[in-house]
Amino acid sequence: MRRVPLLAALVALALVTGCATTSAGANASTPTRPFQVKRSGQGRPVLFIPGLASSGEVWDETLAHLQGHYDCHVFTLAGFAGQPAIPAPFLPTVRRALADYIREQGLEKPIIVGHSLGGVVALGLAADAPELVGGLFIVDSLPFLPASMDPSATAESARPQAEQFRTMLRMQTVEQRALQSRNYLRGAITDSDKVDIAARWGADSDPETLAQAYYELSTTDLRPELSRITAPTFVVGSWSGLKGRVPREAVEAVYRGQYQRLSTARVELHDTARHFIMWDAPQDFFRMLDTFLASPPVEPQR
Repeated sequence: MRRVPLLAALVALALVTGCATTSAGANASTPTRPFQVKRSGQGRPVLFIPGLASSGEVWDETLAHLQGHYDCHVFTLAGFAGQPAIPAPFLPTVRRALADYIREQGLEKPIIVGHSLGGVVALGLAADAPELVGGLFIVDSLPFLPASMDPSATAESARPQAEQFRTMLRMQTVEQRALQSRNYLRGAITDSDKVDIAARWGADSDPETLAQAYYELSTTDLRPELSRITAPTFVVGSWSGLKGRVPREAVEAVYRGQYQRLSTARVELHDTARHFIMWDAPQDFFRMLDTFLASPPVEPQR
């Protein structure tokens, strides 16, 4: 498989990025939960998990499109976009808490929609507790980021570089972090107004949480765990930011290779949207999501 520099784009996301609604029945965050959650609508439960440093508001347009026809639970994770931080480890804590939340709320086989880091969280949750999850809709996310650049990478081989990058993030000034974040976002989002929104979320995020979450993303290989997932899965990826540098076929090969142990997965690439597919190509995104929510695909596409 050809090496594809997807990691460079996704790593930069760790510096900055990932619907919030209001309703009479919205759940308030509690000190025991590593997230804020807002609930609206009625019907089949759908959980929306944003990416690194993103607010749940990234799903606002998606919820408006769904028009209350689903029981939507929209999360903003701890340490991101103004939410209180939690001690490390980050990913295992969030995965366990989401499983507990599904049980506590009595949610029957919810669909989990996850963007970027949110997709990694969704995959981990479905591997930990496959009996709880009714479907996965993964938005531009991979189960092991370092292997997007080096197919031979392992969690151990990635650890030294991840540690070095975590140290660098901790040493950055506010100004350095803001500049690096905005430079990345201009390549990840088409709409300049949306860039401003995502940049504000990044500025409101806890730097230590960003550094730790990036480290865990880089040293957690979910590929061996994918075979435990039984839920129908749809993966939509983006390659627009790599046009002119990497052939579409090579990017698609990376995605399909990383998801090959998930037998229920269907993988598609969007040809024009950047990393925030739900913002860059909303009508296409809504169409794919609507189809999945109505009848999650069962047969894998290879």
